[in-house]
Amino acid sequence: MATGLTPASSAENDEKFSGSEMSTPAFSGSVDYSAVVHPHVGDAYFTGNIYEHAQRITNEAATRNRSLSNYGDTYLRHIKALSLSWPRLLYLAEFMEASTAPAKAKLLSVREKAERLNRVKASVLSFSDVQDVERKDSNSLEGLTYLLKHSDSNIKKNRLIVLEDLSSGLIELLGSHFDVDPRFFRSHLEDHTWFNTKDPWVELPELDSTIKSRSYFTIRYVQARYFENDLYSQAAKRQAGSFNVLRRIDLEGSAESGTDKWWDGTGGSVGIIRHKVSLWVKPQRENDTWTGILLLDPSLTEGHLLWNGYGNLDSPPSIHEKRQLMSTSSLSFSETFISQAMTIGPTLGAVDNVEPEFITAPLYPLIFGQWLVALEYTFTGLFQVEWHIDASRVYEPQDPSRQRGPKELDDCLQRLHKWQRRLPFFTSWLESTITSLEGRYRTAHATPFHQQSNLDQDLSPNAPKLWTGIISDFRTLHTRFSNLALRADKILNIATAITSVQENKRAIEQSQRLTLITYLAFIFIPLSFVSSFLSMNGDFSSQRKAYPTFFEVGLPMCLLALGAAVYGRHLQRFWIGLLKKA
Repeated sequence: MATGLTPASSAENDEKFSGSEMSTPAFSGSVDYSAVVHPHVGDAYFTGNIYEHAQRITNEAATRNRSLSNYGDTYLRHIKALSLSWPRLLYLAEFMEASTAPAKAKLLSVREKAERLNRVKASVLSFSDVQDVERKDSNSLEGLTYLLKHSDSNIKKNRLIVLEDLSSGLIELLGSHFDVDPRFFRSHLEDHTWFNTKDPWVELPELDSTIKSRSYFTIRYVQARYFENDLYSQAAKRQAGSFNVLRRIDLEGSAESGTDKWWDGTGGSVGIIRHKVSLWVKPQRENDTWTGILLLDPSLTEGHLLWNGYGNLDSPPSIHEKRQLMSTSSLSFSETFISQAMTIGPTLGAVDNVEPEFITAPLYPLIFGQWLVALEYTFTGLFQVEWHIDASRVYEPQDPSRQRGPKELDDCLQRLHKWQRRLPFFTSWLESTITSLEGRYRTAHATPFHQQSNLDQDLSPNAPKLWTGIISDFRTLHTRFSNLALRADKILNIATAITSVQENKRAIEQSQRLTLITYLAFIFIPLSFVSSFLSMNGDFSSQRKAYPTFFEVGLPMCLLALGAAVYGRHLQRFWIGLLKKA
């Protein structure tokens, strides 16, 4: 069983399998760090597109006539063989070769690639009862291998292996040791929301029946962080770029609508990071111990959790109750989970026959806290847009600084469109989470969550109340985000109506200006007519005595024309009335 990979051994294995065309591009030149942070800067397909990658694998398999049975000497080769029938797994193999998003590999130095290939931050939680948990940490593949072998010698111990970030060595070690479904690792790699037609990293949707039959599930959630200025936000982007898994920050300032605005003059910005949590549970045989692998994302240290995070979801302890408290924002996400999993026993009380998977229970309040902060931030963003749209209708000629014009309304619509893009993703991620949890903790005949009126009636009799509450809370979040999506649509309708009203007002103002021009025409047209008429007989300008005649004729005609313009409608109505009487 392989326990580690080095750049040399990895390159050697790659050459044996697929030749030079499958090897990672060599590092050369200066590092474009923007591409390391965001791997799709410039040419996103310098390693080839999805069709070229698949063709290379197909040609290699046909040339060497290798079957699935003799492909599986290592987990990496096993994945490459499976990719002939499961094309999405090919990207996992490419990730293992680079130990990060393959598009970054060209820009990594040899030293950095070596560090990424064998990066390990693991904690093994061993327990025969969730009320008595033992923790052992490892920062090397050799140490983790020892912990796994040592745990195997004690068949009475259940295990939860908690990993922060992924690497080639970890995937090779755990995948081959536990025969893990490769789709588990593949689902955790990237944070994309949409794909181009040539993207090798594409993730396709799955049917509910497939999701519910898997031995693993992946939960997506978002974290909102506040950055005081651009220095902190750029440092956070660089820190996220150092992760092996692809996690990026969606900064408000990138849309040019979230910083230095009249509703928030602090100069700070908020970034939203898309995170994943993945849990694989080894299929249990009779009298077998429980084994789970939990994949968590590394935590950012730059900036602050928005509003300092949600905090503890539980009720505060009594003044007479002695309990050791800890800061909810000083620890990383993984450390917070592990510390709570180590002390889960007192929260269960005197409960008998607690299933081993209860060890993962502290994970869900942490995810709920992140979603609830994102929910309030989304509500705040929509409220700001709505208030701004309402304020854009106010006209204050005495205070030009508070006047709202088309530009402010355009900024509002730009900000609103950003939320309209995000909210469908949020609701779809929550819906996928509910489907996964229902498949794991419900009967196979459970109806879709949006059609269920009573959660308890559809639960399996053996489903603990804990999972019932977790699924119910996810459904509540889904409903609230769905309501915000509907509100965003209504705000767009209001903005459209206001825009239409403003356009009508502008049209009325233009019509009024045209009316003034019309009045001027009624003044100058009669004068022009009189001047032309009197000049038809000789040189009118030389006859000084005729000047009074010009005004005597022109002025009454002007007054008559203006009177017809001003009172024309009244005269028309009077004339129509006379005709009706006649």
